[in-house]
Amino acid sequence: MTKRLRAPAFALAAYSALTLALVLAAASNAGAQGTITIQHVGQDPETYDRVGIKVIHDTLNVTSEDGKGTLIITRAACAYQGDVFVCLPTAVTLVQGGNVHALDLRRGTVYANMTNSMQRLPHSTTQLPPRGIVMSLLSGKGTYINLVGKIDKVTK
Repeated sequence: MTKRLRAPAFALAAYSALTLALVLAAASNAGAQGTITIQHVGQDPETYDRVGIKVIHDTLNVTSEDGKGTLIITRAACAYQGDVFVCLPTAVTLVQGGNVHALDLRRGTVYANMTNSMQRLPHSTTQLPPRGIVMSLLSGKGTYINLVGKIDKVTK
C-alpha cells in the first residue's frame, strides 16, 4: 500500500535559489533530538543539532533550533517495509523569512520507526529507536542533506 503525502497550498510557490544552509529552523525546540548535516559541493559539511522533527498532516517538518526556517517534505511515495515506514520524497519546500522555496530534489529516502520498539532498517544491521528517523536527500545542485533523530510530535 502506497501513501502519498499531500502538499500544502504554499508548496506551489515558485522555485528560488537553493541555499541549504538556510534549511535549519525550529519553533520552540526544547527537547528536540534531531541533527541535520548539510554538505554543499566542494565545501565542508555543516552540522546543526537540536532541530525539531514533526509530522504535521502528512508532511515531515524539520525546523532549526532558532525557529527561522523549516524544511518540509510535502509529497512522497511511502510504504511500510516490515514495521519501518519508508518514503521516497518527490517534493520538498523551504520556508524561511516568510518566503517559500520549492527545492530541486534529485533523490532522497526517509526511514521512520513509528512503533514503540527498536526496528531494524530493511537490508541493514542499523536499528532505529522508537520514533526514530533517518533521512538523506540530494538536491539538483549536488547538496546533501542528512537527518538523524527522533520525531518530536505527530499531528494527524
